[in-house]
Order: sequence, then C-alpha cells, then structure tokens
Amino acid sequence: MNLTDHPEDLRNLISLITKKVLGQTTPEDDAALDAWLREDPRNETLLRELLDKQALGRAFRRRDAVDISRPLSDMEARIRRLRPIPVYRRTWFRTGVAALVTGLVCGLALWFRPSTESPLVAGLTETPTDSLIRHGDTRALLTLPGGEQVTLGADEEENRAAIRAHKPKAAPAVLAMNDLTIPRGGEFKIELEDGTQVWLNAESTLHYPDTFATDERRVRIEGEAYFKVARDERKPFYVETSGQLIRVYGTEFNVFAYPDEEAVRTTLVEGSISLRPADGTEAELILTPGHQAVFDKDSEVTSVRPVDTEAVTGWRRGVFVFDEQNLEQIMRTLSRWYDFEFRFEDDRLRSLEFMGSMPRYGAFSEVLDILSRSCGLTFRLEGHTLHIGPADATS
Repeated sequence: MNLTDHPEDLRNLISLITKKVLGQTTPEDDAALDAWLREDPRNETLLRELLDKQALGRAFRRRDAVDISRPLSDMEARIRRLRPIPVYRRTWFRTGVAALVTGLVCGLALWFRPSTESPLVAGLTETPTDSLIRHGDTRALLTLPGGEQVTLGADEEENRAAIRAHKPKAAPAVLAMNDLTIPRGGEFKIELEDGTQVWLNAESTLHYPDTFATDERRVRIEGEAYFKVARDERKPFYVETSGQLIRVYGTEFNVFAYPDEEAVRTTLVEGSISLRPADGTEAELILTPGHQAVFDKDSEVTSVRPVDTEAVTGWRRGVFVFDEQNLEQIMRTLSRWYDFEFRFEDDRLRSLEFMGSMPRYGAFSEVLDILSRSCGLTFRLEGHTLHIGPADATS
C-alpha cells in the first residue's frame, strides 16, 4: 500500500491500527488489517514497531490540552462501582491511558511520512530496563515423536523446510504426537493438517498429531491458545485441558489453561462448543457466543458468565486488555510475555485491581510507568526480578 499516493488509505489504516490497540476491531476490520499485512512482509514489522513507540505516550502526558473524557467515561463509571480500595490506590492515572490513545492517532500520521528514517525511530532512547527486558517475539520449539527438536521462528517457509527435514520418511504405524512448545517471551501460530488455525501465547504447549485419526480430531493445550477450528461434521474436534474436555463444532474460541492458574477459562467468540469434566462423570455444558466457562480446578465446578470477548482475546491482536484483574494476575501475564520474575514487597498489593489496556509490543518501562501511576506502585529491578512495592502507604 503506497500511503503517500493514497491519503484515504492512510486515514483508514490509522483508524484500523488505533482500533486494534484499543481492542475494538470488528471481524471486518481484522480482515482488512490482515489483507494489508499480507501485501508486504515489511508491513507486519512496521505494525509491531508502531505499537512499540511508547515515547508518544510520554510526550502527550506532558500536554494539558489532551481531552481524556471520551475514552475514559465508561471506565470511570465502572471504577465508581468497585469496592473501597486501599489508601495507596486513590488516584486513577487517566492521562497515561488517554495519551496512549491520542498519541497513537497523532503519531501514525508522522510515522507514514515519506522518509528514509522515521523521526520517531531516530528520537527514541532506551532505558536500562528496556535494554534488559524486552517484549516477546515469534518463536517455538517443536519436539517430534522420535525426540528430534526443531527450532521455529517468524519465517514460515524456513519453518516448513526445517520440519520436512526432520520428518521420518515412512508413516508411523500408530498415531504420532508432536509437542509444540512456546517459551516465555514467545508466541506462535500453527495450521494443523485439517486447516484448523491455532494461535499460541507465551509459555504454552500444544500436543497434536501430524495426521488426525479417522473418527476424531484431538489435541491438548497447556497455557493459552486461540482456536479457529475447521468445520468437519464427520470428525469432531476435541481440546483437552487440565481436568476438562472441550468438544468443538467448527468455531472460534480462546482457552486459558496455565498450570499455575486456579481456573481454566474457555471463552467462545463464535459458533458452538460444549464442555465436560475429563472423566466424563457429568453431562455436557453448552456454551454460547459471548460467554466464558470458568472451571475451578480445586472444586471441579464450572460456572458461566458473559464477557467481552474482544478484551479476552486482545493478546492475539497485539494488545493487553485488563478487565478488573488483580495485580498478581496481571504480573503473571506480563511476566510470561516479557520473561521476568516478580516479587511483592507487600502482599496486600496482590489484590489491587486494574482496568485498562496497553500495547503488547510496548516498551517494558512504559508498562511499568502506567501501572505505577495508576495504582500507586514502585518498581525495582534486580537482574530479571521485579520487586513491587507501594509508593506511599500513608498518603
């Protein structure tokens, strides 16, 4: 897309990317953005770089003229309904959220100016934190049935060639299973042999066969994955998680099933799925779009609630959306993506709740800045361990 020749395309693209950051894209928006990404491999790199320019937020936080009322009106209404909060969380740092929105819209127009080097790139400086801790990238480790391991990266052609080179020449006599492991600080997308697409988040493992059995398609997931399952009425698709079995009828859904989390959360975006305990002792629970099934691992009880699917699946579109999550949950999510350890200096901080969004490919220092000002926190980095404390417990 030649943006200098088509100003209308530029305006449309700015709108699409801004909506992507906010987690507000429609399926049509995602399709248009995907089409633009496919036009040129450099577009995906450019998009990630755009989302990484947190200097925009710092610049706009200094401006008094930023209108923050509209992007925060709904958020403020929800905050007022929350329970009383500790004294060191009295202030909601509204400017950071508004600057993220306003800064991106204004900054994109500057970014797309014809130039050999963008002024935004040239003017950026890194903090020591950003030099030590960076956001994740596309990578995975594939362990084949015979134990051979294949390192995979962002280049799909190289991935396919590497896998072919390690595959046995003769088909195995029994169903052979692969383990696709995404490390901390990684993400990956794979297409299975039936056409099903799976997006895998950091620190996740997909257990799957090269070829599905004749009567069913079955995989297992640990971690987080977004499934877009190819419909095949003759071969049902099953996803195994910790203590739970999901039956899929050709649909899109998100599974959050990390071993260190208390619950498995399955969110249906479109289509139809059913859930039941892995031991088959109870009847199937049918889930409808826009709802999330929460399977408590201790009690083995499943509850269902309506959710904003755009918020739940924001990670796949390059944005973190934290909807009334506590700080401990947020830190677990961030630590998987930025690959760091964390320690709370005051255990009361674990239960603080935060609502907001931030780019997934943003600088780590900017993420900490938003949390610090929003929740009244201090951060101290020792090696790869982040120490979290209150800014002033008596203010």
